[in-house]
Amino acid sequence: MEKPVENQDEKLIKAIDKGMGSQVHVRLSRFRDRDYLDIRNFYETDDGEWKPTRKGIAIPVELYPELMAVLKEAEPLIAKRSPKEKNTPE
Repeated sequence: MEKPVENQDEKLIKAIDKGMGSQVHVRLSRFRDRDYLDIRNFYETDDGEWKPTRKGIAIPVELYPELMAVLKEAEPLIAKRSPKEKNTPE
């Protein structure tokens, strides 16, 4: 599997494998002199290259604390809906 390409204004934080040639990439990126946390679906091409899809979101880093607070609020609701084995951290 080929490693995703990064440029100077983009840093891959983690690629989460979804299976079947699909990943979620969490990246820190810069666009028009502003930093973003970009969470996006990627697919693997026939030649092993990872390409982004339009499915994703780019959140200004200024909103990171609020995003994390909301995700923490969602945690108990997710735990109620998910099977126990999926709630364990990797």
